[in-house]
Amino acid sequence: MKKIPPQLLISLALVLLAAGFYIHNYVTFVHTPPALKDKEKRMVDTLFASNKTQCVGRYVFEVPASFKNTLTDRAQINDIRISSQRLYRPSFEQRIRLREEELQNGHTVRAVDQPFLKQVYRLSENAVIFDRNQNESVGGAFRILEGHLYVGGVAFTLTQEILDYSDPRFAKERAFWLRKEAGRPDWMANNKPQKLAELQDLMSRLSGRKDDEIPTQPGTCISEGFIHDGVGTPKEDITFVYPHNSVFSFVVWSNNALKESTTMLERSGEIQSYFSQINARTLRKGKTQIAGFETSEWLATAPSEKSPDNASAQLLFTAVANEKTADFRHPNLDLTLNNHALPPPVYSDAELLEIWDRITRSFRIRSNAF
Repeated sequence: MKKIPPQLLISLALVLLAAGFYIHNYVTFVHTPPALKDKEKRMVDTLFASNKTQCVGRYVFEVPASFKNTLTDRAQINDIRISSQRLYRPSFEQRIRLREEELQNGHTVRAVDQPFLKQVYRLSENAVIFDRNQNESVGGAFRILEGHLYVGGVAFTLTQEILDYSDPRFAKERAFWLRKEAGRPDWMANNKPQKLAELQDLMSRLSGRKDDEIPTQPGTCISEGFIHDGVGTPKEDITFVYPHNSVFSFVVWSNNALKESTTMLERSGEIQSYFSQINARTLRKGKTQIAGFETSEWLATAPSEKSPDNASAQLLFTAVANEKTADFRHPNLDLTLNNHALPPPVYSDAELLEIWDRITRSFRIRSNAF
C-alpha cells in the first residue's frame, strides 16, 4: 500500500478538526421528548382548567386564570414611559400631595438650577403634571415632565424628558448648544411646548381597564390600562411578565419599532456556540406561525449551577415574530419562558412544551386593534 504523505495527513487532521468544531458549535442536535403521557396531560389540563384572555399591545392571547402580570412599569409610547397601579382615590390624592411636597423641597447642587420643581399644571381633579429637575446634580435645563392621572380606579404615572434653555440664567449654555458648528435650529433649545402637548394628548387618551378586559376600539393595551389611538403611528414598547408559582415566568414583549437585520434562526451559529458552552439541549427549533406571522422558535433546556446534573434545570424557551419586518401593523413579538434563579421546574419536558404551545399558539392580533 502506498504511504500517505505526512503533509496530507496534517491537512486531513485539520479538516476533521474544523468539521468537529463546526458540528460542536453550529449543528443543533434536537432532543425531542417523548409524547405526553396521560398523567402529564391531566396535569396540564388542570393548569388550564380555567383560562382568561389577556391584551398586551395590539395582541391578545389566553393564559391560565392563575397567571397575573406583575410588571406594571414597562410601557413606553414614543418617549413617554408609563407605570400603573390600581388605587383607591384617597390614596391617589395623598400620593399627589406628598409628591408635590417632596418636589417643592428638592435641592440642587448648583443654586442656578433651583427651584427643583419648576411648574405645576393642574389639568383637572384627576390629572396633574409636574415640571421638575431630573435630579439634584443635572442642570436645570434638562428636566422631566411627570404626569399623574387617575382614571377607572387606576393611577398612572407618565414621565418624559425635556430640554428647556428658555430661562435667561442658561443663556451661555443655550448659546453653546446652538453654536454654528452644531447645526441645531433655535427650536431645539426648548422642546418643552411640544413635549408637554404630547404628554397632555396621551393622558387624554389613557383609560383604566381590568386585567381581563379586552378593548374593542383601535389602540394599545398596557398594564391596567388602554391607550386609544390618536393621530399618527406611535412607537410602542410594552412588556408583561407572568410568574407561575415560583416555577417559571412567561414573558411577553411587544415592540413595533425594533427591526433586526437577521432572525434568531439566522443567528444560530452564535446561539448554538453559547448553548454548547452551557451544555444546553434543544427540544425544538425552527420556523413556525404565531399570531399569523412567521416566527423563529428555539426551545432548549440546560443544567444550572445549583443543579448541574439536571439537564432540564434551566428553561430557555424563545419565539420571535416580525424580527425583520416590524412596523406599526406588524409589531415585533418576543415570547420567552424562563426560570432564572428559580429551582428546576416540576414539569417534565413534554409538559413544558405543551404549556408553551397552548399559550403561544393562542396569540392573535386583537380585533379592531388598528
